[in-house]
Amino acid sequence: MLRPQDRGQRALALAGGGGAALCRLGGIVLLTGPIVLVIWLSFGGDEYTTVPPSSYALRWYENIFLQPEFVPAFWISLKIAAIVTPTSLLLGTLAAFALRRHRVPGAAALEAAFYSPIMVPLVVTGIALLFFFNMVGFTANFWNVTLGHVIITFPYVIRTVSVALARYDPALDEAAASLGARPWEVFLRVTLPVIRPGLFAGALFAFTMSFDDFTVTIFLIGTDTHTLPVAIYQYMEWNVDSTVAAVSALLVAMSVAMMLLVERLVGLDRFIGVRG
Repeated sequence: MLRPQDRGQRALALAGGGGAALCRLGGIVLLTGPIVLVIWLSFGGDEYTTVPPSSYALRWYENIFLQPEFVPAFWISLKIAAIVTPTSLLLGTLAAFALRRHRVPGAAALEAAFYSPIMVPLVVTGIALLFFFNMVGFTANFWNVTLGHVIITFPYVIRTVSVALARYDPALDEAAASLGARPWEVFLRVTLPVIRPGLFAGALFAFTMSFDDFTVTIFLIGTDTHTLPVAIYQYMEWNVDSTVAAVSALLVAMSVAMMLLVERLVGLDRFIGVRG
């Protein structure tokens, strides 16, 4: 026979467990609900976006390729992200090694400067870059956007690589060096394989943020350089159909494919561990 005090504690425990389960369920719905809704609407056959759709078709997926802006904008976004990702990965990795492996004068101030693009609002960064490029007379819109994306993405690489280096045991380097390995051999054969999850995480952050960025890009584009987020925004100004939902569904599919690639190459458990 349970005492009243024990029954009260048991009821509180059950209530707490139920509340935690409801919170988890609410979080899952909040995160996945909009994605599921967008994918659902992308298959609607109505002339305008309606919830729920009265009919279903693939007409909006076909319309993506009939519109003149989406496919070229996709390739421009992909080209910029393909340049930004290795550039940010190189700069961020070098900066992380300098900050974590060497005694750099003013390291705290330097680290704060590296992370400043994360702390400063992207609108401010976009306006500042616009003024700077105009002041120096650099009007190559494609490269303006590319440089802007490098600035806002490489701090994430510094972060992920720094976390990987913080978990790295320097004794491994010493052991390899004592066995006769040269510094570059130690880096390529010992250090690099161990911190690989951090490199993949940083590269994925850089690619995703570059491909999806709108705030900085809108200040730096020209008439010949429209990225996919900008093209989506401009299309939504004059159209209320589900073409944008179809584009978003394809981007979700691309994101899932990237996550499967990460799982194949390094494993999601190691990837998430680096992010944490």
